[in-house]
Amino acid sequence: MKGFRFWAVVAVMLVPVSAPAGDEPEEHALGTVVVTATRGEQPIEQATTSISAITAEEIESRHADTVVELLRGVPGVDVTQQGSSGTSASVHIRGADADQTLMLVDGVEVNSPTLGEFNFGTLTADNLDRIEVLRGAGGTLYGSEAVGGVVNLVTKRGTGRPQFSLLNEGGNGDTQRHRLSFSGAQQRLGFSGSLSYQSSGGFRPVNDDYSNLAAALRLDADVIERGTLRGFFRYHDAVVGLFNNLYYQGLSDPNARFSEERYLFKGEWEHRPADSLRYRLAGAVVHDSETFTDPDAAATFASAVRSRIPTQITTGEAQATYYAGSAGITTAGVEFKEKEARPKSLNVNFAPPPPLLEQDFAASRSVYAGYVQQQLLLLDEHLIATGGLRVDDDEGFGREVSAAWSVGYLHDWDGSGRWATRLKGGYAEGFKAPTFNELFYPGFGNPDLDAETSSEYDGGAVQQLWGERLSVEATYFTRRTANLIQAVCDPTTYVCTAQNAGRVDVQGVETGVSLRPLAGLTLRGTYTYLDFEVLGGSRTLLRRPHNRMAAGVRYRLASPLQAEDAIDLAGNVNFAGDRADVDPTTFTTVNNPNYTVADVAVTYGRRLLLAPLQRVELFGRIGNLFDRNYQEALGFKASPINFVVGTQLTF
Repeated sequence: MKGFRFWAVVAVMLVPVSAPAGDEPEEHALGTVVVTATRGEQPIEQATTSISAITAEEIESRHADTVVELLRGVPGVDVTQQGSSGTSASVHIRGADADQTLMLVDGVEVNSPTLGEFNFGTLTADNLDRIEVLRGAGGTLYGSEAVGGVVNLVTKRGTGRPQFSLLNEGGNGDTQRHRLSFSGAQQRLGFSGSLSYQSSGGFRPVNDDYSNLAAALRLDADVIERGTLRGFFRYHDAVVGLFNNLYYQGLSDPNARFSEERYLFKGEWEHRPADSLRYRLAGAVVHDSETFTDPDAAATFASAVRSRIPTQITTGEAQATYYAGSAGITTAGVEFKEKEARPKSLNVNFAPPPPLLEQDFAASRSVYAGYVQQQLLLLDEHLIATGGLRVDDDEGFGREVSAAWSVGYLHDWDGSGRWATRLKGGYAEGFKAPTFNELFYPGFGNPDLDAETSSEYDGGAVQQLWGERLSVEATYFTRRTANLIQAVCDPTTYVCTAQNAGRVDVQGVETGVSLRPLAGLTLRGTYTYLDFEVLGGSRTLLRRPHNRMAAGVRYRLASPLQAEDAIDLAGNVNFAGDRADVDPTTFTTVNNPNYTVADVAVTYGRRLLLAPLQRVELFGRIGNLFDRNYQEALGFKASPINFVVGTQLTF
């Protein structure tokens, strides 16, 4: 009966809105197009929710190795990395927990089924077209984990003349990176891909090294008119030395190691049989295997630890979009998702008792979901209203229904689009399903947990001035998250178990300004204020500052004779205010002081007429420019000043 009710709701959701068929809204030739806000292509200025996009041009100008470097500075986003390159890194959006941020790669979930969160520390920025960050409003379209928001990596599509490039860079700390990348199109096939290897000896006395072998591939085959078959693949194999593994004992760890191997396969078919209808079918598999080893895990070196956590996520989905002219756009879809995990941990004590402690469990669960979204395009698309509903049926804890609505209005003061005001506001619900660790971990898990649930309002404005050279925006948000899952400990036995206890209320303001005073010069700044209150339970919000600011400058000086010959300068400054954290030796909550860190990159590129070599680039990048001594997470010192220089040859 439960399954029948679910599919009955899905059937109703799949009925299209009755309206005259019409063409899809005309695509904008200029501006950034995003897909995460509505699960369909949309100019970012038409989004009625809060979304940011980091473009391929910005990624290249900053010569960033990893995604985590690029996310710093996005409004409403807090990034915390536990040490040097490759170490664990988490992302908080609008103050939400790390396991309340949904991470997608080409629309495929990659969050850990055991922890719920995603480790950004080993994720490279290779072969990306853009990074989209949706703040709030993700639950209706994406389900669990999207309480705070969604991060979506979009791989480049191959177009134009086939070409490939070779990148080599090196710097202090025995840092090196090598990458082969290629892209292009031949007849009906577009292709892009990369193969890279990077490593670092680190900056601590011992066991601070890092290596990562990564590959990415995207294929687009136009097999029929208006029908495209796509394939996506990503892989990485990373090994990290954990110098700070014994930080709680005030010791360096000479041989604790973490390794992670992940691969993602996705196949997708998209077809537009008529101007008014587009549908998409997709399936994906994400396999992840994490291993932790420490031959001498305690200060007395009397024990050894080894754990392995293999997980897999299998997904299938179908989505249809109906374009009804001025009546708007209807999007509906169904999803299936299966998550599996078989973690195993072995602790060997060389001195009794006990001689051996083994902890393991096996878990899996299936989730069926259906969603519908209606966009109304009114007043010649100056007024856009969006509403949506999603039903998730989880075999583990039951059903969750998430609803959302948002409205955006554009007022063009002189009819040119160069002096315009955009107003937007909305409401969204979300939830986070209990993780496998929270449900089943030996001695801690609780199989009777309910999902965490959230409701959020936000509203803001964007003002364009000076003929689009100046843009100022501000957004206010408030969110309540209930049924928080946290450790509740017995004061007599000191045994802790996962329980639903308490709630957290969060509110804040996100502001941003962008200025282009001269040709080739862009100045940007953001400020985020965050306030929160935890009611009930024993937890607090750690590593989330009340104040965060970022500033960036990019200047491109092109040759008057050849626009492709240019010097490109990119600089960024990030400030994080005081924030609560746990003292690594006393385990009490203390204040982690504020820090300011700056990075700079410079590139000189020149087009050549020497076939087959078409272009050469010389570049350099300096991280932590002023050599600040700071810790994003207490007990884990960030890298000191670091630099690389390199070349990129394009053929």
